[in-house]
Amino acid sequence: MSLRRRWWLFGSLVALVALVLSAYGLRQHRVQTQRMAATAAQREATLTEEALAERARVAADLLAESLVNPTYFFDLQRIGEVLVGSLNRNDVAYVLLLDRDGRIIHDGSNDIVRFGQRPDDALAERAFAATDVSVLVDDRVVEVAHPIALGDQRLATLRLALKRSPATIVPIAPATPSWLDPALLAGLSACLLALLVFGDRRFVLPQQHLDARLRQLARVHAQVAGDDDACSALDRVEQRFVGFERELQQIARIDALTGLPNRIALRQRIGDAIQKAQAGGDGGLALLFIDLDDFKRINDTLGHDVGDEILAAVARRFGDVLRDEHPAGQGFIARFGGDEFVMLLAGPDVRRRAGEIAELLLSTLRIPLQVAEHLLHVSASIGITSFPEDAADASRLIKNGDIAMYLAKVQGRNCARYFTNYLTRLAEDRLSIEQDLRAAIDHDELKLHYQPIIDFESGHIHGAEALLRWFHPTRGLVPSSLFVGVAEDVGLIDALGDFALRTACETAVRWPRSAGRAPFVSVNVSVKQLRNARFPARVAEVLADTGLAADLLHLELTESSLLDGESDAIATLEALHGLGVKLWLDDFGTGFSGLNHLRRVPVSGVKIDRSFVADLMTDRHDVALTSAIIAMARSLDITVVAEGVESAALAELLRQLECPFGQGYWFGEPAHSEKLVERIIAQRYGDRSQANVVPFS
Repeated sequence: MSLRRRWWLFGSLVALVALVLSAYGLRQHRVQTQRMAATAAQREATLTEEALAERARVAADLLAESLVNPTYFFDLQRIGEVLVGSLNRNDVAYVLLLDRDGRIIHDGSNDIVRFGQRPDDALAERAFAATDVSVLVDDRVVEVAHPIALGDQRLATLRLALKRSPATIVPIAPATPSWLDPALLAGLSACLLALLVFGDRRFVLPQQHLDARLRQLARVHAQVAGDDDACSALDRVEQRFVGFERELQQIARIDALTGLPNRIALRQRIGDAIQKAQAGGDGGLALLFIDLDDFKRINDTLGHDVGDEILAAVARRFGDVLRDEHPAGQGFIARFGGDEFVMLLAGPDVRRRAGEIAELLLSTLRIPLQVAEHLLHVSASIGITSFPEDAADASRLIKNGDIAMYLAKVQGRNCARYFTNYLTRLAEDRLSIEQDLRAAIDHDELKLHYQPIIDFESGHIHGAEALLRWFHPTRGLVPSSLFVGVAEDVGLIDALGDFALRTACETAVRWPRSAGRAPFVSVNVSVKQLRNARFPARVAEVLADTGLAADLLHLELTESSLLDGESDAIATLEALHGLGVKLWLDDFGTGFSGLNHLRRVPVSGVKIDRSFVADLMTDRHDVALTSAIIAMARSLDITVVAEGVESAALAELLRQLECPFGQGYWFGEPAHSEKLVERIIAQRYGDRSQANVVPFS
């Protein structure tokens, strides 16, 4: 079978399968759409009935409250006035007041024609038997049976019924084909046919012509095998084919965007350089792994076209540095992928010179880049590793450079760091923590502990901060400062944040009231969560699912989370504030623009950093700063909490400075929710001394 026949046979089969799947998909889409419409209609009817029942319950509560005294004194005139006012409403079907024997005391009419009779409607027996406020429903009405009592004595039963609107039934048509289906399938068929024709003209026919020419060339070669001139011509043709192949291989090793060698060429060049060095070459090798800092944000905000121009400009600057500072033939730079570049250096004393060239690379990036109408500042993090000190092959050399580059990222970016063997152990341990953390979410190893926040004036628990704890089967208690950073780097912070938020809300909604009010729960929020536009919707969903009041959820964020992408963070915080959630600035006073944040962000409270509180007893400057923060918060009508209260003397001093709330080990260590509940119950029974100063664990 010829190539063209195989093409059309295979293409026709693929097109037929695509058409069948498309037709099935259209039918399933229509069925699903109709099911969703029916579900929506049923949900709307359910919500309407629930709303009607709630209106009936509220109206019955008001009527029952108004009827207590008239019923007790058997004041029929006053009872009639109350019932007639309700009966005049258009949506009220009937209103009855029954005595303790189930007989009608009043029916809202002027002459009370049914006085003393027993109601005989379908809901009568159930209404009279109700011992508490009950909602009864039939086809015509939604009735509320409301017992009226004075103390423990039941005086009467109020029956209030609202009219039900006739249920609207949305007919669900069978999933019959639409006129649009043939049109869509016809359009798809036309597209598939066009693709087949295009492939036939663009690829199949040229390939057939090439095969025919090659066969003709082979026949000519066979016929003139003894002719020297013909053999020479064929040799020239073969040489041209070899040249074309070499050109194609060269193109395959060049990055199209920057013009630099790509990853394939880099690996081959490193392998060749290592072989040369092992064979007795002069000096060693050094590899610089370069990654542009926060380049993803440029792509996300300005677009990939601008990002591509930046990469091309950076590649030119790096190439200029390499040509100016390194001997010809001993330097090589490639684009490793994305916003990553790799530079390979060779020669004597190469490890030291690699550090000097890294500084030159960072310096050349300090000059702003002019891209279109944008003047952009770009920085990079560089990892340096060398052969044979750090690695013996190309893969290990690249991996070590990547690890050293990550260290530069962690230590502030816009810098260069050398690889050491310690970094390998650190990277391996970090990878192990990442894998264990993914399993910990599924194996219930993560828990929340709660540290109380105390009202200085009353000594009662005002709220509690939820703190995430990870109890590993072999590592034991893993510090949150370690695994939270790993979670942010590998994309697990949303999962941890959702777990902490939902668990804290589910727990806090069950806490007993303290000093006449429900304690709040505060949850820490990371900068990665604030960057997520869906975070406010997640918070609203958790509040709705758990039933926790929005004002009892306090979200704590650091000033640094606002400094990094402030405009996006403020938009998210405005949405959270609109939900009624309280927003707190944690570690207040340690940032760079605390007062500016209080002006721009809808903050409900601040937490004075423990670094100020720790030295209050010995440093008058900290006393002055803390007092100023408290006074400022009072003038702005926001709450203030002092962190790190670890002694009675500190607590007393803060009380004298009129700080309203405190948190620290003096008041209680973080512990399970049950311990917090025990403290609240102890306060309720007046054991203030124990509830106020005894730490719990």
